[in-house]
Amino acid sequence: MSAFTPYVSEQLKAYVYLLIDPRDGEVFYVGKGNGSRVFAHAQDALGDEEAASDKLDRIREIHGAGQQVEHQLLRFGLTDRTAFEVEAAAIQLLGMDELTNKVEGHHVWRRGRMTTDVAISLFDAPQAPEIKERVILFRIPRLWSPEMSAEELYETTQGWWTLGPRRNGADYAFAVNRGVIREVYRIDSWRQRQRGDRDWEHDIGKSRKRWGFSGEVADELAHYRNTSVRHLFKQGESSPFKYVNC
Repeated sequence: MSAFTPYVSEQLKAYVYLLIDPRDGEVFYVGKGNGSRVFAHAQDALGDEEAASDKLDRIREIHGAGQQVEHQLLRFGLTDRTAFEVEAAAIQLLGMDELTNKVEGHHVWRRGRMTTDVAISLFDAPQAPEIKERVILFRIPRLWSPEMSAEELYETTQGWWTLGPRRNGADYAFAVNRGVIREVYRIDSWRQRQRGDRDWEHDIGKSRKRWGFSGEVADELAHYRNTSVRHLFKQGESSPFKYVNC
């Protein structure tokens, strides 16, 4: 079968489908579709042999073994909006490492898989305990999400900031987004931004230089994670960083 009849398509409405490798029974792709979309991938793989992707290569391997891709519907009779949500949930549950999907799906950073602690922090983060360490709170420019990797969060927190000598008095850096501490780092050293660093070209011709720290996650301060420091910023305060006890 390579297409649904118009009547079947009408009854199915929007749906979420799975592509399964018959050789091992593994789901290798999750998609959202209307009409005969579920069958289109196999047609693409056979119709354009020059097109390359993990998904198309897997389909060609299946056909090369003399078998056919198995198509299954996970949910049907949905609106487009609900189908996108089901698709994203299925992708997150199965895991990107197990699939040939290139993206995780719609709104995973806002409504996707997360711990209960993170869910609470998104909507009702408890106030941070009194900060007694020497700290710089960095309001990171990139919107944080539970899907952000540890490497991405560190990169956007460690630099690059317009700081003065007072930075040398800080022992820790806190990544803050939407008023909530998302990670805590121990500061080992500082260096000025230079050629090859992210956005270095923006410093050319400017007298004030930007700095970044090198460090590592400070697990000894894990009790600050997912707590709110909104009370430490005055209403309307726009500075991207704030010194505490420095």
